[in-house]
Amino acid sequence: MGNLRIVRTWRPRPPVVLVVDDDPDILRLLGMCLEAEGCEVRETMSPSAALERLDRVDVVVVDQRMPEMSGTDFIEAARSRGYGCRFLVISGKRGARAEAAQAGAEGFLAKPIGMRDLIGEVERLFYRGFAPPSHRACAAAAPTSGAPKSSS
Repeated sequence: MGNLRIVRTWRPRPPVVLVVDDDPDILRLLGMCLEAEGCEVRETMSPSAALERLDRVDVVVVDQRMPEMSGTDFIEAARSRGYGCRFLVISGKRGARAEAAQAGAEGFLAKPIGMRDLIGEVERLFYRGFAPPSHRACAAAAPTSGAPKSSS
């Protein structure tokens, strides 16, 4: 797994990732891979239990096909409760990508998934909400396109 390391020069903090999958082997494999990359990982096999663990979670990796609740139903339930975390759906089902996007997932991986792809998607979703401090300062100082020009 050492070859998979994604090097970042700036990281606001470790991403908090919740993995939801009804297969205990897949659950642990995904968790171990993400932990090796420095993520703080929480795992659960139960989507309903996961709904109670979404506080302070940045990214949720959720299997689409589970007996208790589908991944898209899980996302809709989480959104209806006001959670703003980002969702990555994993599925082997045809047509699941569009279904996941319609439910509000920002990421999708088709099975079988590669660990490099998983890490890349989690990183992409996590960093979407952040910019390095220097970029934030530049963005704050930049004029907006609709701002009136000063007449000096």
